[in-house]
Amino acid sequence: MCTQGVIQLIGKPVNEKQTAVSFNLLPGSDPGAMGCFLSVWEGTRILPSSYALQTRKITSGEIFGEHIFDNLSIGKKNYIIGLGIDMGKVTETIVATLSLTTSALFNVPLPAVCSNISVDSDHIGTDFLIAHFASPYCNQIQANKKWIALFQGEFGPGIYKGKNMIATSKAAPYQYTGSIIMKNIPKGLARFETYTLIFGQGLDKSGNLDYTKLISSCTFIVWRSKIYIGACATSLFLPSSPVLFNAI
Repeated sequence: MCTQGVIQLIGKPVNEKQTAVSFNLLPGSDPGAMGCFLSVWEGTRILPSSYALQTRKITSGEIFGEHIFDNLSIGKKNYIIGLGIDMGKVTETIVATLSLTTSALFNVPLPAVCSNISVDSDHIGTDFLIAHFASPYCNQIQANKKWIALFQGEFGPGIYKGKNMIATSKAAPYQYTGSIIMKNIPKGLARFETYTLIFGQGLDKSGNLDYTKLISSCTFIVWRSKIYIGACATSLFLPSSPVLFNAI
């Protein structure tokens, strides 16, 4: 079991023209540096912010807040609301969505999809792990730059500077949901130790992971791990996987 940190997006229609939306970013985030924004599109597809009906830029220091989208035709048209990062860049990505359909009811929370990352105890090995992540699918041309990073200890301010980072892995291009294997973790995963997995987006100017753009976190304790005999971590999902033994 892990303790997750998730960018939250909550909303509800308040009348025939307006929908109220509130958001909450991860602690320590700088929405200005992240290029955070809220947008609403007509229809059911997420598109670049340049195609949105309305967009509101989230400013630095505003890790939580509220916004009203108005001049909508609620009950007559479908809309989708998204919270994104890297506004206007080729790496622009939506990290949370709300579905505002014609059947939406006033003052009833809208269905939400929020990005998250997790790891199961059965997918933690002596020197590797398999992380499971999910994020909204976006109809965008550019490939995303999603990645995961493993840190020693609990979630804290040092993560935004890459402090105590142990290992990293990148998602495949255009991969929005699935699993990422992190292999050959230096010094392995110690039993009873605390670690934090970070789900992030984007690279810095030097091509390294941009630790200022965090989407989700997962803090966990290694109560036990698996030792795989005669096979690598990638064989976990194959029928021919070897017998697993709990590490003592």
